[in-house]
Amino acid sequence: MTHRSKYYFPQLDSIRGLSFLAVFFFHAWHPQFGEGFFGRLFQYCYNNLFLSIDVFFILSSFLLTWLGINEYRIKGNFSFINYFIRRVLRIWPLYYLLMIFSFIVLPYASSALHVPVTLPPASYYLFFFSNFYLEGHVYFLRFLWTLSVEEQFYLLWGICLLLFQKQMQLLVLIFIAVSVGYTVYAIDHNIFHDFNTLTYLFDFAVGILAAFLLHRKGRVARFFENMSMRGSALFLCLLPLIFVVIFLLIDNTAHSLAPWLDLLLRYLFVVYTGLFIMEQMVNTNTAVRLGMQRFLVYTGKISYGLYCFHGIVLTFGFLLLDKLHWSIPGILKALILLSINFVVSAISYQFIEKPFLKLKDKMRRV
Repeated sequence: MTHRSKYYFPQLDSIRGLSFLAVFFFHAWHPQFGEGFFGRLFQYCYNNLFLSIDVFFILSSFLLTWLGINEYRIKGNFSFINYFIRRVLRIWPLYYLLMIFSFIVLPYASSALHVPVTLPPASYYLFFFSNFYLEGHVYFLRFLWTLSVEEQFYLLWGICLLLFQKQMQLLVLIFIAVSVGYTVYAIDHNIFHDFNTLTYLFDFAVGILAAFLLHRKGRVARFFENMSMRGSALFLCLLPLIFVVIFLLIDNTAHSLAPWLDLLLRYLFVVYTGLFIMEQMVNTNTAVRLGMQRFLVYTGKISYGLYCFHGIVLTFGFLLLDKLHWSIPGILKALILLSINFVVSAISYQFIEKPFLKLKDKMRRV
């Protein structure tokens, strides 16, 4: 059994693939469902597709913690250098290729074509602090703020795995307390916090806790392991129920409570996602076998490229479609651009990412 097959979970790639598709359509298609009750409900659910961003953070912390615990259990220690090199090999090659395009090729093309382009200071992106740059700039770069959040967490969590492996539960509590405290303060004082890493420490903490609980094989893990197919189906119904309940509360309470109810929805969604990951990992009776969904598994496998390129594809794709004066429905435009994004990302995965992924797999200690 290879390192990759031993620690590769196709069901998690499916979850990642679903999350990317939700993010893509949130950015690419903006339907209006009407003013009736069900129209408002569907609009509310659709407008919350951006919560899929949180899933990426939860999956990252889950997998890093899962691997970190395994490494410590088998080797008796944790190699921060090895961990950091693996992260570099996964993220940096494609990311810095995009930086070359954005800060070298694009300005040259902009000057030659006499088309103005607003670029941010390159340092924010080169050193992974773009989530703190809030000024308006070129559309396709803005999506990459999530990679800055990820890189900042990778550094923090690598140090924690090195120094505080045995205090993992305490770290989870600290992350949750800091994240909730900061977010509540930001909402109360009307401070923009959507891209701040502290906001998403809650997500990372849930992913860490899910990996920790699965390794311990305690009550929660056994609950999902022994869950029947009927129980799994009821568990799946819990997520839409959460959305409906929060929507009803927002629809029937004062407008001033909306930010707090949105926060409650995000926290419930994040906790549910952590539990759903656990269910998919251990429940052989699951009602939805995501690990068997080949399209979603492949989508998840190339999702890094899909995410990195989708801003560029949408930016230039919509410009081209507008110039062609194609009178086609918005959903069809989105599907055309999604297909282009898949082609570009599949090529990127095969010829740019895969060679580095092979090196990354060789760097695993367990």
